[in-house]
Amino acid sequence: MLPGNDTWPESLQALYEQVVAAPREAVLSARTQWAEQLGAWVQRASLDEREMARVATWARLEAGPRSAGELVFLLSHCGELLWPYSEAPDQLLQRLLSRQVQLFQGLKTGDPDEGLAPLARQVSAELSKVVLRYLKRHPEALLSLVGGVGCTFDGRVLRFQEAVEVDLKVFLGPEKRLTGRLDQLRMLLPHLREGRYKLMAFIRERAAKLPWRECRDILEEKLFQVVTAPDSRGELRGFLGCYAKGKGEARWCTRASLLLSRNLEEGGPLAVAENLSELLAYFEAPVPGLRGALQALVASLPEDLALDRHRLVADKCWEHLKPQEDPGLALVLLWVEERLFRLALRRGLEDVFERRNRARERVGILPVAEALSWLAEECADLWPRFETERRPGADELAAWRKEVTRRVVKKPVLRKAAMEFFLWCAPDAAASEAELVTLSLVKTTTDRRLLRRLGEHPSTRVRFRVRAIHAWLEAGAEQGTEPQTPATLTGALRHLRASGAMTLGGGRTWLRDRDLEELLLGAFSRVERDFSARYPQHCREDEAQLVTRLLEDLRHEFESIRSDLGLLLSQGQPVPLELDLRFRQGLASGGPRPSGVELMFVLSVEVDAFLKTRRAVLVRARKLEPWGEGQWAPNLRLGREQVDGLLGLSESAYCLFLVPPSLRAECWMVPARLVRGLMEAQGSLSSVSREGAQRVARSLAQWMTYDLLGLWSGDDRPAVLERAGENAEGGPDFVVEISVRKGGK
Repeated sequence: MLPGNDTWPESLQALYEQVVAAPREAVLSARTQWAEQLGAWVQRASLDEREMARVATWARLEAGPRSAGELVFLLSHCGELLWPYSEAPDQLLQRLLSRQVQLFQGLKTGDPDEGLAPLARQVSAELSKVVLRYLKRHPEALLSLVGGVGCTFDGRVLRFQEAVEVDLKVFLGPEKRLTGRLDQLRMLLPHLREGRYKLMAFIRERAAKLPWRECRDILEEKLFQVVTAPDSRGELRGFLGCYAKGKGEARWCTRASLLLSRNLEEGGPLAVAENLSELLAYFEAPVPGLRGALQALVASLPEDLALDRHRLVADKCWEHLKPQEDPGLALVLLWVEERLFRLALRRGLEDVFERRNRARERVGILPVAEALSWLAEECADLWPRFETERRPGADELAAWRKEVTRRVVKKPVLRKAAMEFFLWCAPDAAASEAELVTLSLVKTTTDRRLLRRLGEHPSTRVRFRVRAIHAWLEAGAEQGTEPQTPATLTGALRHLRASGAMTLGGGRTWLRDRDLEELLLGAFSRVERDFSARYPQHCREDEAQLVTRLLEDLRHEFESIRSDLGLLLSQGQPVPLELDLRFRQGLASGGPRPSGVELMFVLSVEVDAFLKTRRAVLVRARKLEPWGEGQWAPNLRLGREQVDGLLGLSESAYCLFLVPPSLRAECWMVPARLVRGLMEAQGSLSSVSREGAQRVARSLAQWMTYDLLGLWSGDDRPAVLERAGENAEGGPDFVVEISVRKGGK
């Protein structure tokens, strides 16, 4: 509306001049005459004249001082003058009501009682007519029309300041426009003074009659506009209370879960995370609302982000979770709390132990609470190790699976909870362990049905893993045998190779087989662990005797690996790898040597249609000297000239430190160049500090698996390989020959 555009139509100008000129005492008596003249004008006025009258009327009501006659005329006939041809002015009702107050204050000054009651009723009726007309033509402008005015609802009529009434049946109109108008009423809920629950019930009753398929898309967009807006929690609760059918919308649940996951990962507004958590708790079975919220938590557990959002979502889940009805969700939440506990403890946050204890108390009413807490804590400790160099060995994992099965398998409620938990929460690096444990828990036809239902889980990870396991179970059923948990590592390897549905990944080396790598790493770890554990008993022996003992154990372990792999051939499976280890003492080998023992690992690899190579690695072995009973020297004796000599022969040179168990039972492998750097840093020519070596070392098992057999180490120059000859002068004390042959793929 343009300022100053307030000219009356010529046909109405004379009447308005009479209104302006009327004295205050004659206003009430002149009302009838003005009404007759205006009625006659309305009957013959054109559309353009009505629009001019509307603009002029609003211009005079909007601002500026007005006489009593003007206010009486404009307000008592605003239903005829303010037609909703264009958009409604903001806060229309509030401005009209303020003019109404001015009118009656002015009239009461002269004659407080005479004729005011009929005038008040007429003005209220006209204001109601104006508001209703605007609302029917512009229902989306409800809040802007009535903003700032107190409102109540009695079950049928909206009342503004107990004077202006809007009949909702008239406002809602035909069914085809019902969706938008109901939503406008829903937006009015936070502004209601009385009757909020009545209005919510009114909207819910009308919404139940809507054709849901036609309106759910519109409501979905409106819902997520509310959810993603800050400071909209009250409006969100009103929306959820009005549209009961939305509780069964799986698409809404999926969208909310994805948005919550993104909010947690990217650090979005805290209020939005709270709204999304509230929304996900609103859904009812069969829609997995709480699982959607937990899926966002599981998929976005932070390593370097703030924890307040994740804690908030976890608290919302605890508020709505009933552990007795769903122990599986309780187990997942316990595991999430264990992960958050470790992250918070690492960052030095407060109340970490109190929060952890509260989580355990919430499931304390369950008979299986102790088992759930143990499993959550155990997995929170174990699974992160799969993605580091501290990955457990194959035998350790087999023992862990056996212990989990022993604790869980006897109770159906525990089996059900654990199956979902392992398939859902185990990281990709621990997928094989999760699938094997799940297989061991499938004991009855009921368990199979539960597993089949998990195929509709909101987590993609769960669905994929369920399909793989179910394919194996179906194959087992066709053969007429019940699936059994592999009793040995070899059995597990054979089982995994036989069931193509359970591919566990391509491994970390050129072998392209994670099962083989785990087999090798576990075997080398056993040798290393046993050697380190027995080291205090043999520490008085010289390095040559200790190295001989270590190499003998490695040779026996290689024979065991060959035997295990041979079993695959006996079962009709192709042998994935041919391995052999032999060692011999060189010509220079003799009595005790103060400079330690030199070894040369010679690796020959032949892979059909891929690679054929022969390379050598030089290693200087030194032992940690004992200092009395149970005490050990703070430094490892090693001359700088020995380190320089190794590096002068080849850059592929390492130092092997034979030590007793410290943090772990292992031997330390450190690149020779790094050892030289440590000696330079400590200013020593004859030793390297035990603490420094341990800090940078890699275990012998990991070095043999990923560096040596993984072909990340080695020198293939002929001059270096010639030193491995049986008659080579000045050769190493021990030559360790390892051959690897693998069919090309």
